[in-house]
Amino acid sequence: PKVRDELAADAARHADACLVKAPGAASCLYYHAVALGLEARAHPVRAGEFLKTMLEALAGAEAADAQIDEAGPARVRALVLIRAPGWPLGPGDAEAGLAAAQRAVALRPQYPPNLLAQAEALAKTGAAGDARESYERARDLAQALPPSADRDDWLREADQALQHK
Repeated sequence: PKVRDELAADAARHADACLVKAPGAASCLYYHAVALGLEARAHPVRAGEFLKTMLEALAGAEAADAQIDEAGPARVRALVLIRAPGWPLGPGDAEAGLAAAQRAVALRPQYPPNLLAQAEALAKTGAAGDARESYERARDLAQALPPSADRDDWLREADQALQHK
């Protein structure tokens, strides 16, 4: 917990410094959103407020440059919306999460994490067959990439989901 708290605080300081220099820059807004996600994990009692602000920063980043980090703002927004608890405890909204995941896939259809987010959203909204198809496509795209830690993580995520479907 202490290390997590220190990492979250450090990320928040860097994000704040970036926003001071370039308040509307997509990269600063995106990094700020990621830092808020770290803070939400480090401080679960305040997670609701951090996630609300995180979603606002992601919306700003997506409006400024939807392509940043392979459609990262839409992808991260989707993951927050499908994993967070719904109202009144949190901002969770599976349908809105699916829409965000579909935007990410529309922008970067060859990037496995976008398809993984879409698959998770489809599964959460009850579209098991479509979810399976997205997981399979993500796995196929990841397998075609050169070996890396990210590629291994994406393959593991897709395979684990497909084993449970």
